[in-house]
Amino acid sequence: MSDTMMPTLGVVPRPVDRHAAHARNRARYYGDGRNWATPPDLFERLDAEFGFTLDPCASEWNAKCARYFTEAENGLEQSWAGERVFMNPPYGRELYAWTKKAHEEAMRDVLVVGLVPAATDLAWWHDHVVCARAEVRYIRGRVRFQTSDGRWANAFTPSVIVVWRGAA
Repeated sequence: MSDTMMPTLGVVPRPVDRHAAHARNRARYYGDGRNWATPPDLFERLDAEFGFTLDPCASEWNAKCARYFTEAENGLEQSWAGERVFMNPPYGRELYAWTKKAHEEAMRDVLVVGLVPAATDLAWWHDHVVCARAEVRYIRGRVRFQTSDGRWANAFTPSVIVVWRGAA
């Protein structure tokens, strides 16, 4: 099987800040990790495959696409029509709304690829990943995100890539 066909994506090792545990826990429960950036190498591999045009969950410093929505612009309220979307949503309570939006946009023939926690016990997983028959790609190891102050922090949970595809 070729590297592009592998269901598991590797993660590039990075130094970890041991003092980030508190920040990880706040990110998990309160979405305080919303300003954590997707590692460039992981995004570049996905972008090479999918050709993204929109990042709806971005800050100016961590946007991965030329077109993006900041928290103030609220990507949940914007149309994603005609876009090829990469989303790394906040890993807090808002995750249900983001996966619902991804599922709804895919039903309108929008390609959406999300970097989300592997939280198979939560309602959003069943409602918007399983029921949507979305493709799930597993990531080996924990993703290390770059924080807004330039440090690298491990995710509090394993992550997966979810691909929501339209009917086309």
